[in-house]
Amino acid sequence: MKFQIGDKVKFLNEQGGGFISKVESPSLVYVNSDGFDIPVSTSELIKIEPKNASAKFFDEDFGKRKEISAEELKEIVEENKTTLLKARSKSELKEGIYIAFVPQDQIRPLFGLLDVFILNHSSFDILFGLFLQKDETFKGEEYDAVAPYSAYLVDSIDRDDITEWLEGNIQALFFKTKIEKLVSPINEFFKIKGSKFFQENSFKYLDLVDKKAIYHPISDLKYQSLISKTEETVNLAKINLTKEIEQALSIKKTIIEQHKTAPLEAEIDLHISALEPNYKELKNHKIIQAQLAYFEKTLEDAMIHQYNKLTYIHGIGNGTLKNELRSILKSYPDITVKEAPFQNYGYGAIEVHIHYK
Repeated sequence: MKFQIGDKVKFLNEQGGGFISKVESPSLVYVNSDGFDIPVSTSELIKIEPKNASAKFFDEDFGKRKEISAEELKEIVEENKTTLLKARSKSELKEGIYIAFVPQDQIRPLFGLLDVFILNHSSFDILFGLFLQKDETFKGEEYDAVAPYSAYLVDSIDRDDITEWLEGNIQALFFKTKIEKLVSPINEFFKIKGSKFFQENSFKYLDLVDKKAIYHPISDLKYQSLISKTEETVNLAKINLTKEIEQALSIKKTIIEQHKTAPLEAEIDLHISALEPNYKELKNHKIIQAQLAYFEKTLEDAMIHQYNKLTYIHGIGNGTLKNELRSILKSYPDITVKEAPFQNYGYGAIEVHIHYK
């Protein structure tokens, strides 16, 4: 539920109410009650509209409760259940599986404990296993089932323990009681940049948990192979692959493998025309966001798969993208950057060399 300054509200779990005096974030607002501004989570508030059922709780002296019938009370409860369900159903996440880190202190996200969640943003029930990597070994951390479009709390961790959660593996099976095509299981490694946890702008609002969080994609279902229910496709070696299956299998390659040019080397074109088919509809700030997001995604995937050399083609333009790339790369201690060969790319590309200890 979105709130604006001036909206009249009632506290969900206690008596009284007031009006919104300040909107701090989608999940935190300030309510002026009896002359005092109180920080309150939006999940703890009910907006009082002039013509809806909730308004029947109040008279002209806002905040004084009236007697209501059982039918009116049921109408109010159902109305707010519907509103909350609608709010939860909206998400900017793509269909897939994510790991998320949610600060318990939403006002000061750089302090306090972090709740670690597995996010199932799909229409399937999933059965997952989470493994954390340390050196060359793996520790089985948690396994369980997660309902569709739900968040599963794995653990609450101290800031000092963040480094233990930056690298690992998640495996998952997808289940539905009735489905025409099966989704192949996932077995994906992840590696998260530790510096993100010390930058406040890394914490983005995540409506699946209704809080600010750092979230990392594990698997986009768009890239998962669909397995036909027919027996013929169980053994792909005995049939001629259809174009549909061939495309699905080729998409299953990791992101960095799609750009591979030599053993442990890749070339990535960051021109927006190479990344987004409808790029002409994008505004400038959306273009740079898409380019930087793809850059970080390919860089992290390359590090997971131990690539040594990456060539990023950024073009010439006004130099904004090139400067942003170099700025991000400065935060990686084991990376060196230099201009790509002029005879091949002119001034439009950089070489990234990754060094492993």
